[in-house]
Amino acid sequence: MPRKARQHTIAPNSLYHIVCRGNNQRRIFRSARDYSKLLKILGEVKREFPFYLYSFIFLPNHYHLEVESQDVSVSKIMQRINFLYVKYFHKRYNTSGHLFQDRFYSSLIDKNSYFWEASRYIDLNAVRAGLVEKPEDYPWSSYSVYYKKDYNGKYGKLIDWQRFLEYGGENIEQSRLDYLKFVEDGLKLKKEPDFVNKQMI
Repeated sequence: MPRKARQHTIAPNSLYHIVCRGNNQRRIFRSARDYSKLLKILGEVKREFPFYLYSFIFLPNHYHLEVESQDVSVSKIMQRINFLYVKYFHKRYNTSGHLFQDRFYSSLIDKNSYFWEASRYIDLNAVRAGLVEKPEDYPWSSYSVYYKKDYNGKYGKLIDWQRFLEYGGENIEQSRLDYLKFVEDGLKLKKEPDFVNKQMI
């Protein structure tokens, strides 16, 4: 059966929650070098096909991104990212075949309603997976940029933190504190946000 065409991947200037999962739930990261390689690829593709990156988290068998497209479709961006990572992975581990599960998942996010909500969901993934107790303790997540004000570190140079925080107000530091509180409050929630159940496959 042919795959269903995506309905929203050509829209420019749109906000997305992206999820890429390992085929059959297999690990897509086997070492710290693998996580670092995907970070490097994100930076390369961001220069090649400019887009805004607000949040990310890399877990052993999948990863999440919150991105805002510019002039290039999110499909083209993700195809490039995953192509480069799969090429690296197969060469490093002498493997072949499908690394990722079918295509990536993408949710078109209402920026006015779910901009910070989507980022919080991403930042809390490692906690919900039982990998850490606090989101700031997970090393492969952009949350540390906001938590530690690490704007000049490797993650801070990769994500568009200022644009993200300006959404919360003109005072960047107050907006940062508001976002940290927003994430902390999310630890108490039991119900997932609505956008999580609206993913296109």
